[in-house]
This record gives sequence, structure tokens and C-alpha cells, in this order.
Amino acid sequence: MFLTACLTALLAAPPAANAEKPIKPLPSLSKEPKLDGELKDLAPAQDFKLPESATGSSAKLGLKAAFRKDTLYLGVTVDDDKLLGADQLDVTLFFPDSGTTSRGVVYRFGPDGLREAPADIGAPPFAQALVKSAVKPTKGGYTLEIAVPARALPRFQAFKQLAVSICVDYADSDMEGAEVSKLTTCPTGEMAGGPTRIPDELRKTLKLTPTPDVEGIEAREKGWLGYSKLHYPTWALGDEAFNADSLAALIAGEASLPPASVALPAVKLILNDNRPIFTIITGKNPYVKDTCVSGHELRMAMYVTKDRTASRVLEWPAATCKLGKAMRIELTPEGSLEIGYTSGTTHHFSWTVDHFERSELGLVSP
Repeated sequence: MFLTACLTALLAAPPAANAEKPIKPLPSLSKEPKLDGELKDLAPAQDFKLPESATGSSAKLGLKAAFRKDTLYLGVTVDDDKLLGADQLDVTLFFPDSGTTSRGVVYRFGPDGLREAPADIGAPPFAQALVKSAVKPTKGGYTLEIAVPARALPRFQAFKQLAVSICVDYADSDMEGAEVSKLTTCPTGEMAGGPTRIPDELRKTLKLTPTPDVEGIEAREKGWLGYSKLHYPTWALGDEAFNADSLAALIAGEASLPPASVALPAVKLILNDNRPIFTIITGKNPYVKDTCVSGHELRMAMYVTKDRTASRVLEWPAATCKLGKAMRIELTPEGSLEIGYTSGTTHHFSWTVDHFERSELGLVSP
């Protein structure tokens, strides 16, 4: 009786607050389709039921999607009795559960194929170059076949199901100078009926194994970045083995500052297991000539690396008006980290499993 009661209670219990509602994944194609604008070879792609906002007085949209290995395939139908060069079609991709700082990207098309989207809404240039498409004219418009490889996708979920929102917006102009009609498959900014899902095959094909604290994964031209729930890069995977320069370029790009440019020492740190730690400097130098700007500071992010993988082990001030500059950064023989500032303060850190944690023991201050 007791066992039966326990089982009944468990079955009746509500699902966990963070439980995901399963979404049926997109169909997987058995072979790579030929990009020719002919949508028949996308079978068995999912045809989406579109809202009334996807149909206008002189134009109508259609959308289908499928997946293969590491590529999202889209088929868009544009029924438009008067095609003009000013007509444009935007495809927006967004993974809503990939973190609060993630954003969607727009790929722009027209009857002539892929066009360049504005930098503030479009994907980075390297991603734009990866997208392939083909247009096939029809009696009343055209069909558009699009291949979006993994590195052209926006930031996606590291561990959750790969829920994705696919929106198509069409600006239809029936004559030069006339008012533009706007059609959309996402009248509320989201897919009607909720997002669809990319199969988990994507992550398996890419062989991405981020650390547990990663929430979203984002492509870069020469690797991948994993963002934590605190919205900073905490994990990286490069196309080649990392060195100090290539890691800084992947994680911070032009925001990375050479230590010498801000009068900080360039340090070489190696853990007891021979893994190097590379330090990336970002921020605004508070020390300008003979003054210190209190609203500015430099930050240092330390990453332990092994071949093509890097994990953040510490993020800490490198220079502030209160602390001064971090001019002494040393690892003790026991593996503890000491950071000494020009103010006379020394911060101590102990190695804990896979990162450094602040230790009050032995704290030295002026």
C-alpha cells in the first residue's frame, strides 16, 4: 500500500519548473539537396501553417524547412504578380533559449538571390558568405531554396533542445514609389504556434562538448564560443590549437588589448599539469596621462588551454583607480595564484577543480 501511494503521488506531481516542453524536430533529409530553387528535393520538409499576415492583396508567402547533418535547409515560396527590384525578403533565425544576450540574425534576399543585410541586424560577414541560395522564377513569383550551415546560425542552446524561430518578412512594392506592403510569417515576432526544433544531430556532427556552465554556443570565423548564464564567454573551441594571440582574437577580437599598450606586464602562467593559462585584457584604461578616470577599468580574463580547447578560470580587475595596476601575477609552486597591485594590495586565489577562487587567507593590503 505504501509503495502504491508513493507511486501515485509521484505520477500526480507537477513537472519541474524548468522542464522543457518537447518539440518535434524538423525532418532530416536522406541526402544533400541540389540547390537549384526547386523545392521538391527538400521532401520530407515540414510545411508550416502560416498566419493571415503572410498573405496580402497581391502577394503570398510559403515556408518549409528540413535538416541534414549540420545544415538547415529552407524553402520559401513567394507568390507576387508584380516583382520589382525593390521587393525584398528577410529570413530571421533566432534560438529563444540560448541566453538573454543572444540575438537573432537576418539574411536578406530578393528575386536576384542573396543580398547583404545591414550590419545591425545581419550576420557577420564570414557567416553571410557561408549561406548558399538559389532562386527559381515561377509563373506568379519565385521559389527560394536556402542552405544555412551551422556557422551561419545565431547563438544556439548548449544542452537544451534546439528550439528555433524562423521568420520570413516580405516587403512588396507593386510599383516604383508606391507604398510598400509588408507580409510576415511572425506577426507577434515569434513563429505562429511556437518555435520549431533542429535535431540534436547538429551538436553531435559538430562534436561540441562545452563545459556544464555553458548556456549558449556561438560560431566564430575560426572556432566556437560558449557563453555562460552570466553572458560572458566561458569556453572556446578553436579550429586549430590555441596560442595567446589566436585565443584573444577568437574571444575578444578587436576589443582585446595588448598588455604593453596599457602598461601591464605580459605574463606566462603554466599549471602544474603543464597546461598554459592565457590572459586577455579588455576594457578602458583608467590611467590617462597623470590622472585616473574613476569610471574606467581594465579587466583580465584567464583561460586554461589544451590544444584546441580553452576554459575560463578567472575574471578579475587588471587596473582600477582603487587597486592600481596588476603588476605582479604569479603562480606559487602549490598552484595558488597571486595578483599584486601598485596600490600595495595582493589578491590570493586557490585552484578549485577547474578554476581559481578568491582566498582571504594571506590577504595582504596596504
